[in-house]
Amino acid sequence: MISNVNSVNTVGKTKNLLIDMVVIGSIWGLLDVLTVTYLVPVCHIGKLCSCPITVVMIGFPLMTFALIKYRKPLMLIGMGIIAALFKLLDFAIIPLPVINGHTIYQPVVNPAIAAVTASITFAVFAGILLNRLEKNIVPRILVGLVAGFCSIIAFALTSFYITHTHPLIVDTPVQLLCPLHGPLAAIMGSITLPLGFLLAKYLNKKTYILQTKKPVLYYLSSGLIVVISIMTSTFLLISGT
Repeated sequence: MISNVNSVNTVGKTKNLLIDMVVIGSIWGLLDVLTVTYLVPVCHIGKLCSCPITVVMIGFPLMTFALIKYRKPLMLIGMGIIAALFKLLDFAIIPLPVINGHTIYQPVVNPAIAAVTASITFAVFAGILLNRLEKNIVPRILVGLVAGFCSIIAFALTSFYITHTHPLIVDTPVQLLCPLHGPLAAIMGSITLPLGFLLAKYLNKKTYILQTKKPVLYYLSSGLIVVISIMTSTFLLISGT
């Protein structure tokens, strides 16, 4: 009897984890579309590649929230993949630029790469050191700093040597790391990872009560968030073309 109850509880937790992974990944994807729509023109003026920076700014606090709640680092990679899928909406909506007869895929591929590489990097550092992160703020700042910088390294290596879609504003991976992108991502990580703990402290109890006391409302609101995120992202991309 006890084993049956434990089995039911495990199935319920797994279901909630998958639902939250999709919901949080969708929120991440929507927020990323918002920043790309309104922030990219400003970034280009300062010759800044926005996608590896915005994923640290948006993804780190959301991943911290999910990691504290479920303690499953692999979930974070799933969130990054879902956020990346929002970028693939661009393929159907935004006409990609053509330079010298070649289609430029960077506007679509690189933000997706940034989301996935940042989630993997964050899962490795924060997942392994979660027990230390929960003790006080200093490890949170340090891990956010390191994870933010390493996410830029992972993005640079992937875009230059795997997908061959390096940002057009730089010519080498080193230029993407220094003097601006690497330190900026590190600083953003040192701020946003601790912010994720504050987010978890405020929301985790509320979401737990919703999942256990009002599951129907939880499922309906989760589905609504995902639908609204997709529809809003699509509208923003269409209006921005």
